[in-house]
Amino acid sequence: MSGGAIFSIEFRVPWVDTDAAGVVHFSNYFRYCERAEEEFLESLGLRYTDQGWGDSDIWYPRVHAECDYRYPLWYGDRARVEIVSVTPGRRSLEYRFLIKNLTRGRLSAECRVVVVSASKSRSKAVELPRVLLERLGEVTGDKGSTG
Repeated sequence: MSGGAIFSIEFRVPWVDTDAAGVVHFSNYFRYCERAEEEFLESLGLRYTDQGWGDSDIWYPRVHAECDYRYPLWYGDRARVEIVSVTPGRRSLEYRFLIKNLTRGRLSAECRVVVVSASKSRSKAVELPRVLLERLGEVTGDKGSTG
């Protein structure tokens, strides 16, 4: 993954996210990605608690998540999560993240998460809401393609 960030957040690693050695547990990297996603969507005026953005039947389950771990984050380190790309399809979004250890000047992880726009009542994938695609297009220049 390369290029500039579309959006980023910074924070200090809390003790609760670490194991007995003071190293961030691998599962918390996905929590950091979700935190960045939530703040990114809210920066676009899309509150995460209103996920359907006009359709209360829509939600966004994760259908794929992967992470390549490069260098640890420790308790107290400053970290930055960068969203480096958001690729919309017809029914899904693929996010790519870089997680950096700012204290030690190292890349900690590269992650990819795919979410699907799904109907709660019909338990099936549905097209992404137009308002979401429009707001994403303002940031990424992509108006949505296939997915």
